[in-house]
Amino acid sequence: MNKPRVITYHGDVETTSYFMSRIEGQLRADGYEVFPLRYDARDGSVEEWLDGAGAGTVFLTFNFAGIYSKDAYRVLPQGEEQYEEQSEERSEEAADMLVDAYDLQCVNIIVDHPYHYHDFLYEQIALRQERYLQFCIDKGHVVYMERYFPEIRLGGFLPSGGTALEATGDSGVQADTPPADTLADTNSWEKRPIDVLFAATYVPPDGFSIFIERNGPEYAAFYHSMLDEALADPEARLEDIVRRRLIEEVEEGVTEEEIRLTLGHIQFLDYYVRYRRRGEVVRRLAEAGIPVTIVGSGWEHLFEEVPENITLLPYCDSVQVLELMTKSKVALNVLPSFHEGAHDRIFNAMLCGCVCVTDSNAYLDGILTNGENAMIFETPRDAAGAIKAALDKDNASAMKGLAERGRLLAEGHTWEIRAGQLEKAMDEAGIFA
Repeated sequence: MNKPRVITYHGDVETTSYFMSRIEGQLRADGYEVFPLRYDARDGSVEEWLDGAGAGTVFLTFNFAGIYSKDAYRVLPQGEEQYEEQSEERSEEAADMLVDAYDLQCVNIIVDHPYHYHDFLYEQIALRQERYLQFCIDKGHVVYMERYFPEIRLGGFLPSGGTALEATGDSGVQADTPPADTLADTNSWEKRPIDVLFAATYVPPDGFSIFIERNGPEYAAFYHSMLDEALADPEARLEDIVRRRLIEEVEEGVTEEEIRLTLGHIQFLDYYVRYRRRGEVVRRLAEAGIPVTIVGSGWEHLFEEVPENITLLPYCDSVQVLELMTKSKVALNVLPSFHEGAHDRIFNAMLCGCVCVTDSNAYLDGILTNGENAMIFETPRDAAGAIKAALDKDNASAMKGLAERGRLLAEGHTWEIRAGQLEKAMDEAGIFA
């Protein structure tokens, strides 16, 4: 297999940049010449590297970072010495973008539902359709792309991966939790100082009312009816609900293009459902008196007064979260709009030796077994029950075994493994031709 050089693009989102660092390490191990490029790089070294690269260089990114005109690494016209991002004074011409100035092959992995990215997808179709290849981390997202964006070339399904991290001492996070820098034996599950860890952000769902109510009470009632349906059935897909309701409500009929355009504007419904579900689970744990440490912003808005059993930590980067996981007995996951895919929280928790407590879906049902390698819940009440059982001292031996089986399972679901799958899929798609 011909192995061209690869630019691994690190956008300004810390988590996906961390995923990329794991992938690029495996690419190097597999014989690729890799150039890590940060979004704020300014020294022009990537252009020097590209000048000797020849044709076929791959630009690998997450979530369209660097390949969308409103958020891209740009090249100034020849003869100018400074390198800079787009500004109000810069031209919008595609030739200013690195990927177009050097005719790079663009490989993009999206980690949210495609309806968050319609404008980005339209640009790829218009400017680099023949050089663009997309991977999705959910099988349902692949189906969505095939239905609504058949113009886009797909590499297929690439599940999210996890990362292992041995206990490395103090994570640097200050909190009113048991000392997290004196864990003598990471393998002693019952001695871990944090009972339950949940790493996620929270936005009050009511904050999306400005979008729900902006077109008047009739539209607001329409939106709320769809939200109620999505919240009542975790297996229901928002895009299917919206499609069906549009067909039912629009008397004169609706075209496929009109449905596609509408689906490009439902992000606020997705966020409402996501944060509502997260909040319900955490609220149930708080009411049950379960000690939970939460890493992420916004959670102070869930309560009028934060309960004593809930500890809120400030923002932590990916490595800090992993360090905290190595010191936690249980790690919680609440899935966003993934119906046939995984979240990295699941595999991270397992690789760090936690008991992973998570909801499930069609994809995860083929991987996770309740009580064997994870604790599965269906409702917020079930989540509280599962965590209580996991923390019961009488179940410590069983939970240690469960955590170990989860760890062994997750060794086959790391970002390094995903990199190998990505390489194979890119080759099969002809990206290296």
